[in-house]
Amino acid sequence: MKKRHSIRLLKICGERLPSNSSNVPGFINSFRNKLQQLGLLNEQIYNADETGLVYTSLISKTLVTADAKSAPGRKLSKERITVMRCVNSTGGHKLPLMVIGRSKHPRCFKNITLPKNHYRLSKNAWQTRDLFKEWFHKIFVPEV
Repeated sequence: MKKRHSIRLLKICGERLPSNSSNVPGFINSFRNKLQQLGLLNEQIYNADETGLVYTSLISKTLVTADAKSAPGRKLSKERITVMRCVNSTGGHKLPLMVIGRSKHPRCFKNITLPKNHYRLSKNAWQTRDLFKEWFHKIFVPEV
C-alpha cells in the first residue's frame, strides 16, 4: 500500500527555518554602514557559534530480510557535549574552544593534557545564559 501511494519512511532531522533572501542585500548595506559609522576594522568583528557533538551515536536504521518482523535495537545514546568556537572575520584570531559537558571531571580527559580550552558543566550539556556570560567576561573580553 505504501508503494502504491508513494509513501516512504523518512527520518526527521534538523529544522528548516523560513528565510527571505530579498532582505539580504539591504542587511549587508546597513551592516557595512554601521561598521563605517563605528570605525571598526574586519579584525574587530567576531563570530561565535555553538554546535552539539554526539560522541557515542548508534545507527538508527538497518536493513533486514523481507520476512523479519523487527530488528533488535538499543536505546539511543544522549552522550553529547556542546562546543562553541569564536573567531574574528579575517580568521587571524581564534579564541579557545568553550566545551560544555555533563561531568565536572570527565573520565575521557583523565590522562590527557588538553590544549587551552574553557570546559564547563551543565546538567544537559547545553549552553546557558550564565555560562555564556562567564565565557564572555572571562575569556572573550580579556582575549580581545
